[in-house]
Amino acid sequence: MKPLHRLMISALLLYSKISWSQNLTLHQALSEALADSPKLQKAHSQMEQVSWKRVEASSGFLPTLTLTGTYLTNKEYMLTDIKFPGSPVTTSIPQILPTAIATLSAQWSIFDGFSSTRKYQAATYFETAAEKDFDWSRFQTELEVVSNYYKALAAQTLKNVAEQNVRTLEDHLKDVTLYKSVGVSTNYDVLRVEVQVSEARAELLNSADNADVFRLKLSESLGKEMDARPLSGELPVLNMSLVKNISANEINERSDVKALQSRLEGMEKMSSAAASYLIPKLSIFGQYQYYNNINDDRDDRSAFRNAHSEGLQLTWNIFDGLISPARSAQSIEEKYQAEKTLRIARLKALADLEFWKRKYIYFCTIYQSRQSDIGKSSESVRLAKAGRKAGTRTSTELLDSELELFKAKAGAIN
Repeated sequence: MKPLHRLMISALLLYSKISWSQNLTLHQALSEALADSPKLQKAHSQMEQVSWKRVEASSGFLPTLTLTGTYLTNKEYMLTDIKFPGSPVTTSIPQILPTAIATLSAQWSIFDGFSSTRKYQAATYFETAAEKDFDWSRFQTELEVVSNYYKALAAQTLKNVAEQNVRTLEDHLKDVTLYKSVGVSTNYDVLRVEVQVSEARAELLNSADNADVFRLKLSESLGKEMDARPLSGELPVLNMSLVKNISANEINERSDVKALQSRLEGMEKMSSAAASYLIPKLSIFGQYQYYNNINDDRDDRSAFRNAHSEGLQLTWNIFDGLISPARSAQSIEEKYQAEKTLRIARLKALADLEFWKRKYIYFCTIYQSRQSDIGKSSESVRLAKAGRKAGTRTSTELLDSELELFKAKAGAIN
């Protein structure tokens, strides 16, 4: 084998070993999710879209410049009949139109009832709301990854506990079957352990399915179809002190609530802008024309002439078929809906805070109880094993104590 081929194969084997043996930590999962999550990428795109709307709103302060060009390929002039004094006939004079004309038009609004100002302010509030929405989406993505990571890790731990329980019960079944053959155990003891083994095997299958399901959910959170890297880490320990200092005042600091508040302020500005339809608009305009109305040759520069005009334009919308009043009324209702949406969000956030704060304290108590049960069950198993060796305990009692230990470990993980 050539040295280059050996080097390539060695590199591939090393890459394969690193790729398949690398464990997935929580920190790494969070980094990959923030880079590859479709939900977060969509939220970022929405934030960018709203930022361009602010740029669009700034057009109300800038002049507009338009360049148009026209060349007539065929024409028939309009005629104006004029009868000169003393002439018995009527003279028809054609209306001369330029064959080629280039027009540069400029217009700048200098007063529109502060409509552009309020629209720009509204767009700024909407941009702030989009940034807060992105922060909230980022927070939710991180929380989803953390939750699914620990669920997958817990499911894998439960699977390991279930496997250990199956092995323990299978060993018991062998012992009880052996004891029955020598007359120490009865057929009842064998049947009882067989039932326990059957239940443990079914629980192992369920644990294996849960482990696969939660790994799929974790992969979805990471923005991947399937991630089979083994998880490394420990389950967090519940601590009541984490929620003791949380108060209802912190609800207003949530990014989603701030986003709704900014969106409401933007709606108020949009409502004010829509209500300015009755105010006259004043603008400056200018027009420059470069045209040829002498001949049909578009390349004859000597036949082209210049024309220009400048002035002020006043526009007053007196009646437009109720379009403007309808839009103003719609903006008022949208502002009202935004107020109620913010109110609903704050009430729900307050209720969720109290609910989950109490739930967390409850689960902390349950977790401490399960930890205590594990210690007691472990001691019970130790005493049962020692008692069986001494002849004071039966295999059934040892089996019961080991099942209680398994339940206590599973309860703590759940």
